Amino acid sequence: METRDKEINYWLEESDNEILAIWGMEGGGKTTLARHIAYSNWHKFDNVSILENIGSRSNEGLRHLQEKLISDIIEGKEKTNPSSWQNTYTIENALKRKKVLIVLDNIVTKKQLDALIGTGTITQSKIIITTTERGSSKWFKSPWRCQEYEMKLLDEGDSLKLLRLHAFEPNDPMEGYEELEKRALRYCEGNPLALEVWGSSLNCKSSDSSNSRKEFWESMMTSLERQVPGQIQSVLITSYNELQLNSVKELFLHIACFFNGEDKDYVEKILEPDYNAISGIVTLTNSCLLSVSPNNKLMMHRLLQEMGRTIVLAESPKRPGKRSRVWRNNESLDVLIKKNV
Repeated sequence: METRDKEINYWLEESDNEILAIWGMEGGGKTTLARHIAYSNWHKFDNVSILENIGSRSNEGLRHLQEKLISDIIEGKEKTNPSSWQNTYTIENALKRKKVLIVLDNIVTKKQLDALIGTGTITQSKIIITTTERGSSKWFKSPWRCQEYEMKLLDEGDSLKLLRLHAFEPNDPMEGYEELEKRALRYCEGNPLALEVWGSSLNCKSSDSSNSRKEFWESMMTSLERQVPGQIQSVLITSYNELQLNSVKELFLHIACFFNGEDKDYVEKILEPDYNAISGIVTLTNSCLLSVSPNNKLMMHRLLQEMGRTIVLAESPKRPGKRSRVWRNNESLDVLIKKNV
């Protein structure tokens, strides 16, 4: 935390880089960090604007965001325009004249940036973007200068603190839950959103005895492990939906169902003919949906793996043979031997 604060304060106070690109996995805390920076430093700027969840907005949606941005940084002194390019011109002129702090949350494409802040201008302003795109500094050309910041997942100590914050009331005893807490941490793998959802789900205010509360925890954990909660699924699936090629989406599902933890070269050899795996793995890695370990293994976060498998299960919840992929041993046996299709 101390190292992170030093890096961000240097960017705010001393760096010539106008842009800070915070990138990482969905649910990893990028938006929370960007908000924290804005709320902690608003007094250092003429105006502040936070545009959240930009995502896959339509052109009309982007125009509404332009209007909000203009209203925030110019305080209604200039009228918005019916055309997108005129609004972009207005924003660029404001950036030349004023020192403002802008947060652009969940940027997916360079086109969104060009519409909201233009293609580059000399300014005293600071602009923060959040994205799942690794290497997003390539979106910015001179005179823009961009500093990237990787939003890493929480370590075990911070994960435990966040889980307990949501799972226990202030005066609740925490002794005796160590093994159950470890089970939750193994599943969430440091993802803040998952830790918050799991913690809130485990907060059982109605259980009077310690034994009944532990039974509730065990039952709830089993339920959470069987199906990714909708609050988590809806966030994680955003990166999957934003993949532009169906072949890359199919590759992601294949890895989630069969190849997580397998050797990268082995997977490429098998899947290249049908799914263009060599380029597809690069795309998935750049989108924070996959990583490659130092020993060349494909590593997918457990939540992303479960999200992908949930997509496949939804194809036919009751009849495995109707799904595009079957990976559970008992269901594979039913399909292959018992002809349960």
